[in-house]
Order: sequence, then structure tokens, then C-alpha cells
Amino acid sequence: MKSHSIKDIFSNRPTKERYEEDLYKIIKTPYKKDDMRRISKLLEARPTRVGRDDGGRRSGALFSGSASRKDQRVMFKVSHSSSMQAHDKYLSAYLPQEDKSEVIEKPGLFGTASSEYEAAEVPEHFKFIISPENQNVNLKVLASEFIRRVEAMTGYSLLWRGAVHTDTAHRHAHVCINGKDRNGKRVYFQPEMIKRTMRETLSYIATQLAGERTEQEILAAQKNLVVARRWTRLDEELEKYPGKISLRLLSPDMQNRLAFLSEMNLADRKAGFYELKAGWKDVLAAAGRYNTFLDEYRKSGGTLSLYAGGGIRGTVEKVISFDKDESWNDALVIKSGESLVYVPVWQLRKDGLLGKTVEIKDGNRSLSRQVKDSGIRVVGSRRGREKSGRRE
Repeated sequence: MKSHSIKDIFSNRPTKERYEEDLYKIIKTPYKKDDMRRISKLLEARPTRVGRDDGGRRSGALFSGSASRKDQRVMFKVSHSSSMQAHDKYLSAYLPQEDKSEVIEKPGLFGTASSEYEAAEVPEHFKFIISPENQNVNLKVLASEFIRRVEAMTGYSLLWRGAVHTDTAHRHAHVCINGKDRNGKRVYFQPEMIKRTMRETLSYIATQLAGERTEQEILAAQKNLVVARRWTRLDEELEKYPGKISLRLLSPDMQNRLAFLSEMNLADRKAGFYELKAGWKDVLAAAGRYNTFLDEYRKSGGTLSLYAGGGIRGTVEKVISFDKDESWNDALVIKSGESLVYVPVWQLRKDGLLGKTVEIKDGNRSLSRQVKDSGIRVVGSRRGREKSGRRE
């Protein structure tokens, strides 16, 4: 039997080794009750203000709670690619905005030293967009502190590069994370971590940097929700009303939201009440993810649907492509039978697809939920079928 020292008897600390590392899960240790250790952890977790210009070196504890109404809001998007060509282009052209001649003062990159990053670069990479509602937040500090906390949560030692873009109405930061960390581990983030934990962490850091939102800021944000072209908490409330929605039961913001949904062809206005159209929630969810979807939906008269995977064959009615790495904008509008389908495509590079009959076999969609360019196969053209019909 293994002997124990007197110190071992009274410390009651975990004596087992950590579980074998799982690169796809957050690292956990076997549970052992240790009241003193838990109290120490709680004391260490008292939040402290993050310094504004220290590159994220000073920080509070890891954030794992839910955001309150006074916490700063941060828009957060993630995409993923396994192309070395796309990876190189993102680092060399898109982050420093070398592909934008209208940007005179190019942004400087920060994060891991370029030489260290390039030496370990692999095709797989993650691209984040971070855009706080409060434009006074130091974006470099926000991104740096975010990476530090993600490393603490996952155990990775990440290789990453970031840049702040100021050429739009809303300043935002871009972050690229290499698919392997400094220790050669494959980097993977669970969907739940992306959807919830990362968003809440960014909100917490932004609140530490800029302070809680004022009542005026909260009211202004609420007004913006009325005309948001995506799913909002106002829509969550509307979803609770089945069938006819009487205006007398609603607040002014809710009434205005319904009026806006009616303008978008997602609700019908009747005498004294509204009725939401079938699929209105799916349309708003799709519009929040793909910012060209809603315009195409309205142009179609409400007949357009979002591709749900599983394969499709039909004629390309429209090609939506941008000469920059904003892949959630690229898409094909395909007429399949009587259906009109919006198919998001990851970095569409194929030319001359308009009017062609294409076939997409896509049983397993990736993290980006977009079809790969290589998965689109041209099987014919509208002109060819018309000529064939005339000959017959």
C-alpha cells in the first residue's frame, strides 16, 4: 500500500493526475472536495479592472456567467477554413487591408510575432470578427485579453494575429487563429463555446474596459432593436403570441417592431392586430447570419428559403460574390423545381455559374454552415437545354 505523509492526510487535494488530454474539450480535473481551495478560488475570482493600454497583461478572473442588461454588447462572428491559400491571403492582404486602395493608412497587425506564426502556419485557421457596441472600447486590448482567457479555458497556447479596421461606420477587430498551437496541438472550439462562452467573455471584458452601459445607452440600443434586420429579444417576446397579436397588449417598441416586420413582408397588418407569417423566425435567423439573405428574400416576394443541406440540383438564378474574404456574403440563388433556395458558399471562386444547372452534394456541413466551392458541380446550362428543346 502506498504510504502518505502527514501533509497528504490533511491537505485533501486531488491526488490523481489530470484526465488524458482531449483536444476537443475544455480541460477538467477529477473532482475532490477541498473547501479551503474553493474559497481561495472564489477570492481570486473577484473581478479587477483591465488596464486600457497594457496589451491585456492585467486582467480579472475568467468570466463564466450570463450577461446582464448593463453589460456591454459585442457583435461576434466566427468562420473557419482549411485552405492554406485562403490563410495566406487573409494574413497578407485582408488583415492589413492591402486589397483596399481606398484605405490610405493601413492597420498594423498585433498578436503573435509574424515569424513565429508563419513558421507554424497550417491550412486550418479560425477567423473572428469582434465589434463592440461601445466604440470607446480599446479593440487591441479587448482582442488580446479575449485570447488570453480563451487560452486559460482551453489549455491551448494559441498562435494568433489581429488587426483593427476603421474603414466602416463601426470600428471592429479581426483575429486569425492558427489551426495548431505552439505545442503542436490541433486547435478546435466546441460550437457551444463559440455560441455562448466566447460571446459572454467578450461582453465581460468590454464591460471591464468601458464600464456598464448607462440607461441612455440601453434605451438607444432598444430603439435599434426595433429596426434590426435579424432575430432579436423583441422577436423572442413576439414568438410567445400565437395567431393574432392585438396591439393593445404590446408596448410601443413591440408595436413598432411588428410594423417593421410587416415592411419586410414577415407579418400581415389587419384591423387592430398583426399576424406573423410562417417561417418569419427562420428568415430573421438567416438574415442575421448572411447579410445578403434578407434583400434576396424581399426581392423574391417571400418565396426564398435558406439551404438546409443534404444536396440540391437546379439552375443558378443569381450569383452573389465579393472580392474580399467576407465569406458569409457569398451565395448562389438556385431555382430547384418550384423552390427558390439561397445557398451560402464558402469563398465562391467559380466563374460563369449564372444560368448553369448545378448539383451540390453536401451531406455534412462544416462549422461555417456554408457549401465549399469544390462541392459545386456544373451539370448543364439553361441555354444548352433551350437549344436542345428547339432541335427536338
